[in-house]
Order: sequence, then C-alpha cells, then structure tokens
Amino acid sequence: MKKIFTLIAMAMMAIGVNAQDWNASNAGSLPKGTTILDNSYVTIVTAVQDTEASLLKDEQNNNDPKTFAGYTFTKYVNIRVDEAPSANNDFEGTPKDDVSPAGISLIVTAKQNTDVTLYYKHGDGKAVSCLDQTAKENVAIAETAVSGLSSYYTGVYKFIAGHTYTIYARGGTTGLNGISTAKGTYVESSSKVYAYFADGNLVTYNDGATMQITSNTSKNYGGGANIVVGDASYRAIKNSNGAQNTFTAPEGKKIYRMTFYAIPNKDNDAPKFQEFNGATLDIPVTTKKDGTQATQTIMCVNGAETVTFTYGGKQVNFVVDVDYSEASYNQDNDPTNGADGIQAIKSAVIDQNGAIYNLAGQKVSNDFKGLVIKNGKKFVVK
Repeated sequence: MKKIFTLIAMAMMAIGVNAQDWNASNAGSLPKGTTILDNSYVTIVTAVQDTEASLLKDEQNNNDPKTFAGYTFTKYVNIRVDEAPSANNDFEGTPKDDVSPAGISLIVTAKQNTDVTLYYKHGDGKAVSCLDQTAKENVAIAETAVSGLSSYYTGVYKFIAGHTYTIYARGGTTGLNGISTAKGTYVESSSKVYAYFADGNLVTYNDGATMQITSNTSKNYGGGANIVVGDASYRAIKNSNGAQNTFTAPEGKKIYRMTFYAIPNKDNDAPKFQEFNGATLDIPVTTKKDGTQATQTIMCVNGAETVTFTYGGKQVNFVVDVDYSEASYNQDNDPTNGADGIQAIKSAVIDQNGAIYNLAGQKVSNDFKGLVIKNGKKFVVK
C-alpha cells in the first residue's frame, strides 16, 4: 500500500509545484472573511459560511490518511451551495454582488497570471464552479481524476492578473483538500468557446456575441451535459430538434472558422448537423452522451458577421469554438480556400464513413464530378 501512494505522490508532484500553499488538514474553522492564502500569485478569502461548512472534516475517521503532493486526502473543508444563485448563473458562478449560497465559497484575487490547482472530492456529477467576476464569464476547469482515490480530483484554473474570481461547488458539496499556485503565461486567443450561459431563445454573451433560435421560436435553449474541448470542460447548450440558430459575432469581429462539438441528449439518440448558412447537410452526431467523444464539425466562412446552423433528428448538446482570425480560414493550407461559403467539413463521422460532399455541404454520390470534400480534404473528380 505504501508503494502505491508513493507512486501517486511522485506523479502528482508535477501538478502541484507549490503544493504547500494551503492544506485543509491545517484549516481549523473558516469563518467568513478568513484569508486562507496570500502569496505572490493570489489572495484567497472565504466568502460565506454555515456551521457545517466552517468545520474541518475527517470523513474516514481513521488514522491512515492518504497523502500525496503535500495534501491529506481524508480531511477537507466543505465548499457548497444549498440553492441556485440568481442572475442566470445556474451553479456556474456567483455574481460579485450576490455571494449568497450557504457553505464556504472562495473569493480569489489574482496578482499575477496564475495557474491555480485545487485538490478536492466530489460525487454524483457535482463539480467545482468558477466565475470571473471581472469579465463576468464562467471559467473552464481542466479536471483530472486522482488514480487510486475514488471521487478525488485535481482541477486547474487559469487566472488573469487583476481579475477577481468566485469558486464554489455546483449543486451540492465539494470537499476541498488543498490549493496550489504557479505562474501562468497567457496569450489571448483569437477564438472563444461559446457554451451554456442562460435559458431562452436569445442569449447575449459577455463579449457581445449573440445566439438566437430564429425558427420555431417557441423552443428555448437549456443547459446540457458537459463537453470537453482541449483540456477544458464546458457545459453544453441543449438545443431542440430542428430549431435553426443564428450566431452573430461581437461588434467589430468577423467569423472565419467555427468548430462545433456535439453529443446527443440521450444515449442512442441520432441527432444530425443538418444546415449551415442555408446549405443542406447530413452529418450524424455520435450516439453516445459522452462529452469526451463529441462529434467535431469544422465550418469555414470568409469573414461573415452572422451564420445560421441547425441540428435535427433529436435534441442535441453542443458547444462551438468560433475563431475570428482570418488566418484560421486557411489554416489547413488548402490551395482551394478563398471563395466565400463552406470551405471545410471535418467530423469524426465523415472520417469514419468516407462520405463525399460538394462545396455547398451537400452529400453527393461517388460518381459526382467536380470539386468535392472527402474526409475533410478537397479533391477534383473529373
């Protein structure tokens, strides 16, 4: 047993470079306003409390704690909520002027660009949530399960200097074991992932982008399952069958590339990507409700301000990564890029089945003549 935890400790040391920043085993009680961490990277204070959450817990009630990277994984302080906060946050974050959930929430002020690693336990699909109070945006977490410790996780947030953040549990209790910090370096991305933000048939994001259901407007957006994009997990938008969506770029920006990630709302459902900017498509979405296996569909347009798209067949969960850089329009180094309209279609399903599409995005037969797209590449068939 000792050897196992020694190996875990060695593996986790790479995650928690400054692993002794804060450890729940030394927490005691944490009344509101307690500073639990103040170093060159961040200041972290407790925002709210109740009797249970303010007390140090020893969930296993034994003398054999599981410790690695400086953190003891039998002792923790609860961070939790009892009711959903207001302002359409749906457990994704608490507004700066409404830190109201019961339990211990954390307010983080970043002094430098900082990678903050949390060590915690949660179950039943509950997770840690974070809101960037400065930008009024939810912050994605890159979460990793701890090998050998059921329901224990490490999660990394990337915080920006000068911004203030709220961290707390989504819809229940999370046992917070420790926090470590390390210097982070950020390059502003030319793209942004648009995920669930609010219910309704019109959503206005913090950067000014909008997404609206423009056909069958009696249908609304809702929150769906989580989808992993890169190393981060995002809560997906649940979209009704056949509802056409119009995405509009923020003022002053133009769309050059959109990457859609989609999964069904239920296992074995069969939603499809059916339309993009008026072109009829037939791109099946994976039948597994597994956010790590989302169908990826890339659509390129030459500097559009608005685009339309439709999923049909069944309800779908999706997020979309929109790139506003003109360089992304031709990033595949495809010499046929340059005309307006759909320039590339890539999806796990297309790569698997080898379907052929024309430049309007319509599936065509194998004897079709002209410029076609197959497996995400363009060919001239004579």
